[in-house]
Amino acid sequence: MRKLLDWFERETGLISAWGRFWTQPLPPGVGWGHIFGALTLLTLVVLFLTGGALMFYYSPTPDQAYASVQYIEHYLPAGRFIRALHYWAARLIVPLIIIHILRVFFWGAYKRPRQMIWVTGVLLLLTVIGYGLTGYALPWDQKAYWGTVVRLKIAEGVPLVGEAVATFLRGGDTVGAVTLMRFFVLHVFVLSVLVFLLVAWHVLQVRRMGVTPPGVRVNEEASVEKTQRLYPEHTARIAVGAVILSALMIWLSLVSPAPLESRANPMDTAYKPHPDFYVLWMHELVDFFPPNLEFVGSFVLPALLVVLLLIVPFIERNPERQPRKRLLALSTGTLVLLIIVGLNVKGMEALPEPERLSPLARRGQQVFVELKCYSCHGINGGGGPVGPDLGLGGKRDPEVVRNLLRNPSAHNPHTIMPAYHLSPDKEAALVAYIVNIGPNSKMPPIPPTEPEKPASHFEENWFVNHKFEVRKDPGSCSDCHKPFFCQACHQNRRPSSHDAQWLKFHFGNAAERPEMCAACHSPDYCESCHKVMRHDTRWIRQHGSRLAQFGEKLKWAGQTMHQMCYQCHTPQSCQGCHTGALPASHKVANFLRDPQVGHGKLALKQGVASCNSCHQPQFCQSCHGLPMPHPEGWDSNHPQVGHKNPALCQRCHNFQEETCQTCHQAPPSSHTEDFRKEHPRRITDSGASCQVCHGRNACLNCHKTPMPHPQNWGETHGKLGQQRGWKGYEGVRKLQKAQCATCHDIKYCNQCHQP
Repeated sequence: MRKLLDWFERETGLISAWGRFWTQPLPPGVGWGHIFGALTLLTLVVLFLTGGALMFYYSPTPDQAYASVQYIEHYLPAGRFIRALHYWAARLIVPLIIIHILRVFFWGAYKRPRQMIWVTGVLLLLTVIGYGLTGYALPWDQKAYWGTVVRLKIAEGVPLVGEAVATFLRGGDTVGAVTLMRFFVLHVFVLSVLVFLLVAWHVLQVRRMGVTPPGVRVNEEASVEKTQRLYPEHTARIAVGAVILSALMIWLSLVSPAPLESRANPMDTAYKPHPDFYVLWMHELVDFFPPNLEFVGSFVLPALLVVLLLIVPFIERNPERQPRKRLLALSTGTLVLLIIVGLNVKGMEALPEPERLSPLARRGQQVFVELKCYSCHGINGGGGPVGPDLGLGGKRDPEVVRNLLRNPSAHNPHTIMPAYHLSPDKEAALVAYIVNIGPNSKMPPIPPTEPEKPASHFEENWFVNHKFEVRKDPGSCSDCHKPFFCQACHQNRRPSSHDAQWLKFHFGNAAERPEMCAACHSPDYCESCHKVMRHDTRWIRQHGSRLAQFGEKLKWAGQTMHQMCYQCHTPQSCQGCHTGALPASHKVANFLRDPQVGHGKLALKQGVASCNSCHQPQFCQSCHGLPMPHPEGWDSNHPQVGHKNPALCQRCHNFQEETCQTCHQAPPSSHTEDFRKEHPRRITDSGASCQVCHGRNACLNCHKTPMPHPQNWGETHGKLGQQRGWKGYEGVRKLQKAQCATCHDIKYCNQCHQP
């Protein structure tokens, strides 16, 4: 063994160099404050080791990045711990290197001849921050995606070079696969090589020039006697610090694993990412400037601070290192430090309060995941788009939530949500969790048990274009989705083929390509309608009694049986069979609806007894759905009936006619001063009650666009301005004033559209 070591020493000289390194003499005064450089190096080693281990299992593509991180978290042995250790080392290295730089600054250790050691230290700080910004995007969850979008948007605001840099990092106009690959290359290769070179230069320079004697003037270091050595005196201090730091990182990794939110969803524009603490002060600095000068806070001032740090050793020529003899430099540095700390504190106060769950609510969170409620419901983003986002809507009544879980159809007859018959303990826990959900809540971690989406589902504008894929191969959807999955959206947003004339001709399409129907509808969907109203010989004889029995009780796609009839038939079409020996009064034009000479006016004039000569007493009710004529006290009771089923009133009345306007000139009691702002939350019947007074196009007349906004509205609304020839930020202002001002002020638009 001795011969092998002697040969290795002769060939490389590393053994003697290693010995000389550890026997380096140190001046008196070197103590515990000097260990943070070594602790920063230790943290870098942890980052390199854990990052290298994660690279073996990570895949830097949008369709596999999130899945590979989930695999590391849930299936790789010790994968969660390794990722957490990497996460906490990345969080701790920034304060460690900042403490090290502050110690060097306040003790004047950056002065001649160690200026370049200081410069490499500042560059190392910038590189470590670059590590954090590029590694931020790699998990490809909601925080990673939208945080990257926001940062690149801020970078675009930098004059001259900002747009080019942002476009290069994005790899195009949108954040996607090229963006993720470029951030991955920067993180694991470019910055790693740069860190290695800077650390090597920094350590070699410290070894060549020695550690600065505390408090000694420049050019008087030679007179200072070296009274201790790196080993064993200072090594013992470093070892104690390393043990404490390692224990802290291990403890944090065990009790608080690295966060992983739901998969990145480019359609979820409501998500609001929150910056990390080391760049939080820059986000707060931006708020002090108007939109057209935001680049001053996001780039100019931080760049000036970096330049000032780099040139400090060259402009501060005071030979003294004693703090009391360097008041100007220390006062300036302290002031800048306090400003940054103050901005960070201000930013942390603006961050949402973390969600606090009771033990019962935490158990309910587990039930929420077990039942896969996230498949339909989001929580302030994430989750499925089928059901309402549970993070919105304010505080919920526990009893209402409990009843909704037990019988969802009682709340919404068209819901696809199944009824849950849970044990009392599970039900109480789930109710407690749902009631606790608020604007600061986040989607709980979802175990990777669901099948991965095909690559086509990650393409841009998938929701807009998926109908073309369905037309190519309708059966491909059924491999993953149940028929009711499509109905969750299409019961109110039908395919383009389902136009106003669809019911008249759908049987032909169904006969030619039944697989098209099966893509969205279950086999019993048609039967649910046709078993009641199949137009065969029996239907001719029974349709009158069927209409009387089911006219307003049965509904298909939100329409009653009466309304379905009028999709194909007009009132006059009934006369083809029902002409018979009609009295002359029944032959006037529009006898059924004309308020002046129609059947209602005739019945009031001649009395109901004249009608009974041909019709049974129940004849009127089979069509009107109510006792006719209206019973006594109807004026005071009809609002309840009208709100419950507005279609009943619309059969005979138009709200604009004089009969209704006589009483309804004043708005109803529900239309309070804040109704315009609050009406989206107050309307619980999809706007049916609004149509009684305002007509079918009420929302469109006011909002000038379909309401609620379609799924891809965030991407397509800009075309409204392009169609009018409006471009740039001025076009945004014109469009907001012309079309969006009813609900949104210009500040809302400025969140995305920077001047």
